[in-house]
Amino acid sequence: YLHEESSIRVVHRDIKASNILLDANLNPKISDFGLAKLYDDQKTHVSTKVAGTFGYLAPEYAMRGHMTEKIDVFAFGVVVLETLAGRPNYSTKDENKVYIFEWVWELYEDNRPLDVVDPRLEEFDSEEVLRAIKVALLCTQGSPHQRPPMSRVVAMLTGDVEAPDVVTKPSYITEWQIKGGNTSYMSTDVSGQSSSAPRPNSSTSQTSSPFLSSVIDEGR
Repeated sequence: YLHEESSIRVVHRDIKASNILLDANLNPKISDFGLAKLYDDQKTHVSTKVAGTFGYLAPEYAMRGHMTEKIDVFAFGVVVLETLAGRPNYSTKDENKVYIFEWVWELYEDNRPLDVVDPRLEEFDSEEVLRAIKVALLCTQGSPHQRPPMSRVVAMLTGDVEAPDVVTKPSYITEWQIKGGNTSYMSTDVSGQSSSAPRPNSSTSQTSSPFLSSVIDEGR
């Protein structure tokens, strides 16, 4: 609704699990519009100061401040993966599963996508889960042009439209793998002040450091 049906287009800019509330009937409600911005869909993008929660920021927004409604689509994809896996997008509990994007893509390419599902979930519809995984991977593509609009995301999740097989592995995952899986990171809040988390070590280049710290941080 905010992206396509509202007379004034709105980009939320901070879609994350903690900003999605459930009512008594478990219907989701988006909260915290403090960072929301109006968006002119006649423009290719709007350049703005980066704000939001690291870990949910789309690469073009984290790197260049280019804002379109597709940054919300990216963040939604992150939330879907977190929901399926029952874990945050960054976790050090298992060194082989630190970054959720890298882990999910490894399973997807190995034809084991259902291994993403939270092990505490004893019963689930494998077809629905696979559909959700495909949608999440589409939503988190590196280029905003490769991400579907939210109306199509909803249609794919409900089964009205078939979710295509994802064939493009985002370049940002390849960058992490080239870096050798460096788990150091810098957490920055909306105001731009650094938290107490460790900073990337000296082996991380200045060019990739802002990208890595913004896209793969835990975001909570």
